[in-house]
Amino acid sequence: MPFLVSFALTALLTPIVIALARRVGWIDKPRADRWHRKPTALMGGIAIFLGALAGWMAFVDRTALDSFLVPAVAIFLLGVLDDRIGLKPHLKLIGQVAAAVWVAQAVRFEGLPPLLSLPIVMLWMVGITNAINLLDNMDGLAAGVSAISGLAMAVLCALDGDQGLAAALLALVGACAGFLIYNFNPAKVFMGDCGSMFLGFSLASLALYGSRTGASSLAISLLVPVAILAIPIFDTTLVSIVRTLHGRSISQGGRDHSSHRLVALGLSERGTVLVLYGLTGLFGGVALLSKTLAPLAVCLIATVLFVVLLLLGIFLGFLKVYPEEAQVPPRIKAIGGTLLYKRQLLQVLLDMVLIPVAFIGAHLLRYEGAPPMATAEVLPEVLPMVLVAKLLSMALCRGYGGVWRHAGMDDALRAGTGSTVGSLLSAALLMLTGVLPPVSRAALVIDWLLFSVLAAGVRLGYAALVALFARVSPQNSPRVVILGAGPQGLSLVQELRHPLALQRAEVVGILDDDRSKHGRLANGVPILGPLSMLPELIDAQGVNRCVLGVAADTEAGRSILALCREKGIALGNGHHRDRPEALSPSAARQRHS
Repeated sequence: MPFLVSFALTALLTPIVIALARRVGWIDKPRADRWHRKPTALMGGIAIFLGALAGWMAFVDRTALDSFLVPAVAIFLLGVLDDRIGLKPHLKLIGQVAAAVWVAQAVRFEGLPPLLSLPIVMLWMVGITNAINLLDNMDGLAAGVSAISGLAMAVLCALDGDQGLAAALLALVGACAGFLIYNFNPAKVFMGDCGSMFLGFSLASLALYGSRTGASSLAISLLVPVAILAIPIFDTTLVSIVRTLHGRSISQGGRDHSSHRLVALGLSERGTVLVLYGLTGLFGGVALLSKTLAPLAVCLIATVLFVVLLLLGIFLGFLKVYPEEAQVPPRIKAIGGTLLYKRQLLQVLLDMVLIPVAFIGAHLLRYEGAPPMATAEVLPEVLPMVLVAKLLSMALCRGYGGVWRHAGMDDALRAGTGSTVGSLLSAALLMLTGVLPPVSRAALVIDWLLFSVLAAGVRLGYAALVALFARVSPQNSPRVVILGAGPQGLSLVQELRHPLALQRAEVVGILDDDRSKHGRLANGVPILGPLSMLPELIDAQGVNRCVLGVAADTEAGRSILALCREKGIALGNGHHRDRPEALSPSAARQRHS
């Protein structure tokens, strides 16, 4: 019922807000640093606020909201001021901190002293408030992610028997859903800061109340809200790090969020939003596992997913979204090169996370989640020994010698070798120290398999993302046909479809005179037929670029040159990832002259 009331009221109020915004001039006009392309009504957050407030007043006990409702209203009013007069970042931050203090006084985590709990709560409140605010950068994104996150929290609260908190969350979800009718792509209205800050503050507050009352351990009480709101946290972290490395202010606007980068890689706006919805649901599902699995198992699963998210962030961070004149300053470039390109340090740090995950996870699998007391007591003692042995083995087997941007099977094999040597060394050390009997031999075998897969997966993660995003092409990419399925032609397929290429192309297909190759796939691209099909392909498929994968001084090469001149089709020859001009019509004319 709270969901339906808030949904219906927000859906009814939003058109009224749109009409009012157009009448009084609350319009967000397109700007260079903003994503939207047409003037759009602002202040949709008013409808979200009123819809959620009505649900709270009707179905939630006022005593359950006393420590939250007043600062939530204050945050909404702060957002209204920012939308109307444009508050400076430090003034907004002061207002957010003041509201966070109000909530922090009412929230305490068992197991944490108040002096430690207070700053954690305040950092969480301010961080999530701004994370949702920053996430409001594409039609339907902030409202949808907030709705999915709120729904996951509501289910958790209902399972814990906290019906009042579940009702409060369902009212918030209903308000988001009602607003999405008008905010999903193409949006008729934006929520503005009054909506995004209110949603962020409300989710942050209610997540703390829910995790505090229903968690089975301190680790889970901290992990659950982080998992549920992982995507806003991920986006804010990515933007903050990349802007800092490029010498840009974190508070400035820009088209450099995770959503913008996914669109630049070739996803549609709707597709990008749906992908981020799916990731939000995935992490919400991990949070729900806290009700069925042991806390340690949930932590291990969440850790692996956060590592995957880290790899995605590194991949997206390499995408060039800033103009050439705003490239990295030399001092920052040196830091970025060390951390983002060479990555040996990051590889070691990731293995320091994955080794305990594999070792502990192996024992949980071996004993179906409940290791014997003797084994459980000895694991913390032997884990440091296993950690050092495996890190040393990985280093000796050159498991940290590769560059992830160019990782391949050699890197995976080195990781597997290092894992094998590390497992053998660990087993030998456990035998010499006399602690092998409490540690299961079967668990050591499972540990070897788990860490081998995780270590190889991390090193091949970048290549996997490249292969995944090579399947989609950005809008308005040149449609290219590659002439020749030899080694050079196959290499060109990878170069032209690479997600980080300076000028990507949509490779329609490959033409080759070798009949045995016809109808097959080469690097995911079909070999359509002989070179003589080129005129037909140009007319039927709208091809506007050709790339020569055969020698130009052959009879086939000369006939292709003549045909491209006749059709006015640009012709490239060789590797073009670092030379986008090779695909331009002017470059083609110069070669033909």
